[in-house]
Amino acid sequence: MRRVQPGAALVLPLLGATSLGLFPSPHGQEDLFTSNDPIEFVLEADWNQLDGDRGLESEERPGRVLWTGPDGRKTAIPIQVKTRGFFRLQRSTCFSPPLRLNFPGEGTEGTVFQGQDKLKLVTYCRDRDNYEQNVLEEYLAYRIYNLLTDISFRVRLARITYVDSRGEDDPVTRMGFLIEDEDAMAERLGGRIMDVPGAPASHFQQDQAALMYVFQFMIGNTDWAVLQFHNLKALGVGPEYFPVPYDFDWSGLVDAPYAGPNPKIASVIDNVRERLYMGMCNDAIDYPAVYARFDEEREAILALPRSVPEISEGNQQTAVRYLETFYEIIDSDAAARRQIQDACRR
Repeated sequence: MRRVQPGAALVLPLLGATSLGLFPSPHGQEDLFTSNDPIEFVLEADWNQLDGDRGLESEERPGRVLWTGPDGRKTAIPIQVKTRGFFRLQRSTCFSPPLRLNFPGEGTEGTVFQGQDKLKLVTYCRDRDNYEQNVLEEYLAYRIYNLLTDISFRVRLARITYVDSRGEDDPVTRMGFLIEDEDAMAERLGGRIMDVPGAPASHFQQDQAALMYVFQFMIGNTDWAVLQFHNLKALGVGPEYFPVPYDFDWSGLVDAPYAGPNPKIASVIDNVRERLYMGMCNDAIDYPAVYARFDEEREAILALPRSVPEISEGNQQTAVRYLETFYEIIDSDAAARRQIQDACRR
């Protein structure tokens, strides 16, 4: 087993930056993403109308969030709902595509949505248990990255009842999760989202980039790219830039029915459960320190699958075993060098 030198993780000062006091929360108040307890709400809209919104430039449609507080008080919040995404937006992939919920400036007081603006919602895709399990597994991927660094999108699990405002379709209740708004994430970290289509890997803070590279390898994800900002946002904090990944449904950890390897490397691996390191080469990366960061969170990461509500026992075991195989790689100097360091992309 790899022996972590005392203080080795301190080589990476920007991993978990908020906890080190570098990027303090602007208000320090409770909000939607300060708890990991699942919430419940009703989402009402014209689902027939939204089902027709399968283009990349979809319209906002009226809807409501019906929220019952801990005290039993019921609140109806008028919102705007629109479809989003690309692959999951296609009807052949998902009957229920991902959504964006646009909350009003007023009317959310006293609810868990107070202060929220635009939120991405990851839905159940298809009304089948295996697809719902995939949603929970993607939520797990976000939570793992949250453990490794605060420079990440926070998420909140939710049990959502989808109600047709026309009264024609039966309600559907499934697990989903909400994703922190990118501007709210940037404000929390004292930075800004960069409005650029892409950038060379060398422009990012190298320690944070290395953490992201190894995390993507850990979950078996090849559906991302730095140069074109595919499933990646760039966060600017002062003079430095940090990659913030999202959308992990094509990862081996999730293993969705529709997922496959990145077409550019499909000749190298046969399925998403096979790991392939996609990180860019950089001689300045201190890989032992990066591995030390993952090792610090090993116990918490391996415990996470069993803490996510509604994940089946079989899928919990599969997730834990998949994560353990990653740790077997970084525990071996030879395997880590072969599969990660020497496999970097030039």
